[in-house]
Formats: sequence, structure tokens, C-alpha cells
Amino acid sequence: MLTRRSTLFAGLASAGLPTLAQGGHISQLGEAIDMAGAQRMLSQRMGKAWLGQLRPELAERARAVLKASEARFERQLGELLAYAPTAEIAGSYRAMRHRFDDYRALLQCAPCRERVDELLQCSGEMLSIAQRATGQLQQRSLADSARLVNLSGRQRMLSQRLALYFLAGQQGARPELVGAETARARAEFEVALETLSAAAEASPAIRANLGLARNQWVFLQAALAGQSQGPQAASDVFVASENLLAVMETVTGQFARQLG
Repeated sequence: MLTRRSTLFAGLASAGLPTLAQGGHISQLGEAIDMAGAQRMLSQRMGKAWLGQLRPELAERARAVLKASEARFERQLGELLAYAPTAEIAGSYRAMRHRFDDYRALLQCAPCRERVDELLQCSGEMLSIAQRATGQLQQRSLADSARLVNLSGRQRMLSQRLALYFLAGQQGARPELVGAETARARAEFEVALETLSAAAEASPAIRANLGLARNQWVFLQAALAGQSQGPQAASDVFVASENLLAVMETVTGQFARQLG
């Protein structure tokens, strides 16, 4: 049933994710908000990849995603610390660095069902710090486009959080927790997608990519709703979340360039 969907997934997945410029420093506020928001996404993507290693059919890919995500998170954290325009923002990133040491120690351990709750707690704490720092950077601008960079960037995180909780549910996380977090993330994503599409700042190119995001959202929803809890379900969710992420990376970058 999902064979056609899996084939469609593969096109975006094989292309890999677009990444932020790697010039070694941040020069504009839009770039800073984009990068700060990406830390939210990576906090959830690393957790997703850690859990993905528990599925034999996903293990190799999940290890690669985890390694790349850890490296990107650490690199961007250094750039954000160097850029931090206020003591308050610098403090947020110092707190992130401190908490990342603990999170990374867990991520470098062999994954197991017994530590799923710990993983969800650590990833949630990292997300909270990253969300606070992104908001602090957004407040540096009065332009509505700054809010749109933040909002579109948060969609990246939601794509990964949905997959994280799906995989956590397969590994014994509390069903009521998985259900509540999944429902919350779904509702937030759908509202934000409408907000972004209706924004005056959304150029034709941005709206075209939001249309692609809407299509990938349908695929992710279908994968999350799959009745099977076996290998195909896990693979469909993992790949669909990567594809939706790839599109939202592009959209966030477009809004960031508008802000400058």
C-alpha cells in the first residue's frame, strides 16, 4: 500500500538536506534566526536517529543522520555563541552547550528501550533552551519577516518531533504521552502552514515550496497513521520526516534571505 509513497519519498531523501551557509560566522539577523531555529530541529532529529538505530532496517541510515546532526549542532552552537549580540542571548547558548554535553553522552551510548524516557526528557530540555534563544533573536527585529523565519523554522522541528515520538512509541514510551505530543505537534504544524501560506511576505517561490511542504505533510500523516508497527511503518515515518524537513529547510532559508 505504501510502495508508491515510499518511491515518492525516495526522491527527496536521496537528495539530502540543504544546509545553512558554512562560512564560519553569522553576518545577518535572518541567518541567525534560521540557524537558531535549526538547533530546535536538531535536538529532535538526534533523538529520532538514536531511536532509529533500534530498527535493523534503519540502523545504518540512522547512524549517519545522528553523526551529521551532532556535528551540525556543535558547529552551529559555536557560531551562535560567537554571534550572540546580548549577554542574555549568550547566556542561553552557554546553557545549551552545558546541556548538550549531557545529551551527547546519552546519544553516544548504545540505544535501548530502557532509556527512551530519558531520551525524551533530554531532547525536550534541549528544545526548550533552543526555543528560548530563537525567540530572543527574533525580538531583535520589529519586521514581521523575523517572525516568519522563526515560524517556518519551527516547522522543521515539528517534522522531527512527530517522528521521534512515533519511534519512541514503538519502543515502549507511554501511549498517553505519545498521543498527546503527536496531537499537539500535528495541530501546530497545520495552523502554521496556513499562516505561512497566507503571509504577505510569502513570494510566489515561497508559496510554491509551501505547496511541496503540504504534499510532504500528507505523506507524513499517512505514514504516522499506518496500522503496521513493523519495519515498513518505521521506515515510512523516518523517510517522510526527512523529506518534509528538506522542504522546510528551503522555505526557512527563503524567509531568512528576505529579512537579511
